[in-house]
Amino acid sequence: MNNIKSFLRDVRDNNYKVPEGTDIDQVVQEMIQHIGSIDEELRDQLIYGTLSKWIMTQELSIETVRKVLYVTLDDDHLFHGIGDNDQDTVFTRSFSVLFIPLALHYNDISNYLTETDYEYIYSRVTLYFEFEKDFRGYVSDKGWAHSIAHSADALDSIVASTYYSHEQILFILELVGAKACVNNYYFTNGEDERIAEVVLQIVKRNTLKKDIIINWVQQLGGFERLGIYPQDEIIRGNTKNLLRSVYFKLLDISGSEVITNEIIKTLKQL
Repeated sequence: MNNIKSFLRDVRDNNYKVPEGTDIDQVVQEMIQHIGSIDEELRDQLIYGTLSKWIMTQELSIETVRKVLYVTLDDDHLFHGIGDNDQDTVFTRSFSVLFIPLALHYNDISNYLTETDYEYIYSRVTLYFEFEKDFRGYVSDKGWAHSIAHSADALDSIVASTYYSHEQILFILELVGAKACVNNYYFTNGEDERIAEVVLQIVKRNTLKKDIIINWVQQLGGFERLGIYPQDEIIRGNTKNLLRSVYFKLLDISGSEVITNEIIKTLKQL
């Protein structure tokens, strides 16, 4: 691990240029082996930071990006320890899903994804988001886990793709609404902002009728109380924060043709 960490520090300090003679595929393979490291610098700054830069500058080949995409989506990465709570396995899952926006951005440049790729990405990410139970944001001495925020980033990139259908977009809207209704964890690390970006993207896509979105807003705002404390307060706080974030994000694009006054009006009435 120290060797890859030292190498990636040198790469970062050299403006992320790949050293001459480097077998970049081998380096990327070793990076993915440590994608869930509890070393925050290695995991977050060096591995994710470097992969992000190399995607943006097209240092990686289509074959390498596709290989990493399928590795990060597999059971040993995206679903590693799924169902665990308060365990270090969350870092592997959370930083694996964070590769999805990079892979989809790379497709904007290279147009490499097939129909099979698109469908596999969708099925794996939505299933992961549904099953993730470790909601921690920042973990002391280990850094950001942020599984829900990272998942929301992936869902945002999926929703932004014109490939996905009305039914698939609707399912994602229902999925993020359900996740906001968890009653055992109060999201305090900006998760509402990241999930709201997914909703905003759906509205901007103008794929779903406004009545569907209004109904979603009303259902989320009128969640069924359990009559149990603190569970009711946790749900109320999570849903209220999400809807508030959605409201203010919609106001920012209120001049757009895709926005409707009815949605904003509904939000104001909650």
